[in-house]
Amino acid sequence: MVNKRRWDFFFSKNKSWDLVIVYECRFTINLPLTMSIERIRKHIIENAQKEAEQIIKTAEEQFSAQVDVAKVSIEKQYHEMLQKEEERFKENRKMALSTLKTDYKMKLLEIKNNITDDVLIRAVSRIQSLSYNNYLALLNKWLSNIPDHLEGQLFVNAMDLKRITDDFIGSINKGRKAKIILNKTAIEIKGGFILKAKHYEIDYSLDTVVKNLRTTLIPKLNDMLRLSDVEL
Repeated sequence: MVNKRRWDFFFSKNKSWDLVIVYECRFTINLPLTMSIERIRKHIIENAQKEAEQIIKTAEEQFSAQVDVAKVSIEKQYHEMLQKEEERFKENRKMALSTLKTDYKMKLLEIKNNITDDVLIRAVSRIQSLSYNNYLALLNKWLSNIPDHLEGQLFVNAMDLKRITDDFIGSINKGRKAKIILNKTAIEIKGGFILKAKHYEIDYSLDTVVKNLRTTLIPKLNDMLRLSDVEL
């Protein structure tokens, strides 16, 4: 048996002495005894280089495999992170657009209310500032819309109690089947009148007229302020 790291001599079949060298238990080299030490050293180096090259090749293959696995893992993580960021961006964008749209609607609503309030304030002011004859003509026009068979009392504010005369009431009742009587108790309205019949009342006060006018104006303002892709 050849022991580790030792030189053994044995007599071969051709009756010559051979030298057997065991090198670090990796490979066994049978060399003739006549081979020079230099040639032995060279032979050992060549075999060691081959072994080293094989080790390096194996290491490179393992390294390449590990790199491929790591690359796949990193790419997977990258795509997962990218997908999450895209989803987060879309959600943030959706929230931002929703907030912007809400702010826009609120701004349009504010503009709409301001315009409506301004129009109605001007309308009330204009009616209140009508001349005596023009104001009574307006009341006469509104009273003409009341059915002539309806009897009731006419209520107005304190200022109109001074402006409405018996002659005006007489002209209103002329040709009517039922009479309208002016009640001498003033009520708190901006102008116009309220006719109180037996079972119900007809409201032509400026307060109610303006309220009805607001209801009429708002849809028109909505159409004017609405953009093609924004719904109020």
